[in-house]
Amino acid sequence: MKVVHIESGLGNQMLSYCEYLAIKQANPNDDIYIETIVYDIPECNDVICQWGGYELNRIFGIETPNIKDFFSDDQWGLVVDSVKRTQFWLHNWNWPVYFQQAFDEVGLHLVNLRGDFESKGYPQVGPVDINRKSSLRDVFRTYPFYRYLQMLMNRYRDRRDASSINNENIHFYHSDDSFLTGQRLTFKAINSGIEKIEHKIRSSFQFPTLTDDYNIEILRKIKSCNSVAIHVRRGDLLGVNDTLYRFGYFKRCVHFIRTKVERPEFFIFCAKDSAVWVRNNLSVLGLTSKDSVHFVDRNSAENSYRDMQLMSNCLHQVVTYSSFGWWGAWLNQYPGKITCSPSVLINTTHHF
Repeated sequence: MKVVHIESGLGNQMLSYCEYLAIKQANPNDDIYIETIVYDIPECNDVICQWGGYELNRIFGIETPNIKDFFSDDQWGLVVDSVKRTQFWLHNWNWPVYFQQAFDEVGLHLVNLRGDFESKGYPQVGPVDINRKSSLRDVFRTYPFYRYLQMLMNRYRDRRDASSINNENIHFYHSDDSFLTGQRLTFKAINSGIEKIEHKIRSSFQFPTLTDDYNIEILRKIKSCNSVAIHVRRGDLLGVNDTLYRFGYFKRCVHFIRTKVERPEFFIFCAKDSAVWVRNNLSVLGLTSKDSVHFVDRNSAENSYRDMQLMSNCLHQVVTYSSFGWWGAWLNQYPGKITCSPSVLINTTHHF
């Protein structure tokens, strides 16, 4: 038996489902389950937002065996109660250790493949507060360090396919043992082996047909021009993405696209609470009043996935450190697409 942990928002759920598909392919004779306990614990939202809860079934109609159904109601209640008592969300989100212990208590013995998040040297899990007091860590958010990373990125740009970073063996892990894994989120990286399950992924992630006038009209505009999607992910990921806004990432992407795409039209995808900032800071995105700009900012809550659907229909994409935006770029099947990301380690066509 293999169990794949799933948490967080739609983009991350989709990446974890890819892990499920990979583990299933590597272990064809075993029972493979997903696990979604986090969505049953409201306190988790105080540390990492779980957005609309588990959505793969509601949006894509994906039916996947859940480890919850392996147990009786009483046994599952014991598992959830055990996890709640640990308050793992206050202990660097150390779900692998505490979930393994909870399953152990009801007789399901799983090898923990994800390690101990409370061990020395493990990065802090959770959102980054850009308003926190200064610390030594802030050197990583300075312009000199940002340019240093750019230099390293350029150094490895031409040989990224030969990079020593290889996630394929982790994703397609075979073992005779029963184990707990998941939430690596590395299928959006280079050398992930995603091409081995690409057909299964694309057949699984089929969006429902658009039915509302607003999104139908946006899609019509997207298909009528040389459309470029720019995903402005702020909100909970501003602490991760703030250097992209401050140090010219979007400007470099847009400048490059202008040199390759004739009469591009830009579709800005952002949440409602970010729309005012975006409209007042178009220059940060490398855009001017002369550009043809369309705002897509009405899809929210249970309809948020429509933004990913629309982004994937654009010819080209500019994304941030966001799995939601990355999926909009990867699902794009235009053969001449330009997809821009801020790291050479992310699986896109170009990096800036």
